[in-house]
Amino acid sequence: MIFEVEINLEPVDAANKSIIDNLWQFYEFESSFWSKEDVDTYGRYGSLADFLARVGTADTFDWGYIIKYQNQLVGFLIVADEYIGGKSIREFADIYILPKYRGLGIATQLIRTTILNSDHPWLICVFREDTNALNFWRNTFARLPFNSVRENLPPEIATLHEFIIND
Repeated sequence: MIFEVEINLEPVDAANKSIIDNLWQFYEFESSFWSKEDVDTYGRYGSLADFLARVGTADTFDWGYIIKYQNQLVGFLIVADEYIGGKSIREFADIYILPKYRGLGIATQLIRTTILNSDHPWLICVFREDTNALNFWRNTFARLPFNSVRENLPPEIATLHEFIIND
């Protein structure tokens, strides 16, 4: 049985873009266990500076959202337009839910409202070393009613699993 939770997505804009940049540090910290990334000389992981510089510009090709649950900031989502085989496809690029709020169905509800309620295909990319994310997506593919899920291991990017959804 799948329960729905109420979440709110707030688009990242000039007024709130520092929030997603701050949350990105937690995302990078958790990823560092498998990515082996180090902090810089200021004690920070990589930044979303390039993405944040494009927020609000006419040529934006990706979008950020702050996720709220019961009016509490709980994570973020980044969506992008990518090209595969000469076709544009929307990518569910990065999702992060703070550990305290995991297991409440927030990510599942987010997937329902974005991917399952859309009429176009989606791309999901997961780093092969990120076993937690890979397990999450495989369980999600088994539980939710996607029209199709096609897995691809792109030879040109040996570190990624790609999944094409609802193609």
